[in-house]
Amino acid sequence: MSNFKKFITLGAVFVALVFTACSDTKVTQIKGSDLAAIQNDNKKKENYLVIDVRSKKEYDAGHLKHAINIPLEELNGELLALQNFKDKNVVLYCNTGNKSGKALKILQENGFNKVYNGDGVKQFEYNLTSYKNVLGSDLQKASDDASAVIVDVREAKDFAKGHLKGAINIPDGTPIDEAVAMLEPYKHKKIIAHCYSGNRSAKLANELSKRGFSDVSNSLDGTKEYEFNLVK
Repeated sequence: MSNFKKFITLGAVFVALVFTACSDTKVTQIKGSDLAAIQNDNKKKENYLVIDVRSKKEYDAGHLKHAINIPLEELNGELLALQNFKDKNVVLYCNTGNKSGKALKILQENGFNKVYNGDGVKQFEYNLTSYKNVLGSDLQKASDDASAVIVDVREAKDFAKGHLKGAINIPDGTPIDEAVAMLEPYKHKKIIAHCYSGNRSAKLANELSKRGFSDVSNSLDGTKEYEFNLVK
């Protein structure tokens, strides 16, 4: 075989290998406008787990409404906690798409099938919030070891049927000033609010954060979505 033919053959093999390697990694981008629309729709947001892979400091300064925080450097250590989301929609974002792109590759390499890279907070003007978000497993753990003040904003009748150990019931619709007064003794403690689906509790978490409560979180998973250990 002539050197020219060898060159052509090797070149074709190289192109095929590159194409195969590239096709193994599916990168799907979500525009900022589309991600913002998902975050603002209380029904659509149920179909997505949004992860902010920036630092805790950046996350605390302002993040997407329903995003949890797992800094890129900690993602490998959190893979086990995310196993239930392997076949669900997971959206990653950071400031510019760089860190979230690296996070996307890590998840894909570990069997996550529906991973998306969203526009970063420096690429799109999102409406950001300052209260934190946690998953149902985190809320259950906090209740079990009494590491946080749990605020249940469901109706009183449902609270009476079963609630997380040690939880305080402040039903949605309670005047905000009254709710704040009830929680004032815990202003500088860790507070986690929850409800049926994470929407009503998000309103309370947002108000508490605005009023200077130092460590407020909302559980994205409510009693309709996560099998909590409830007591009467």
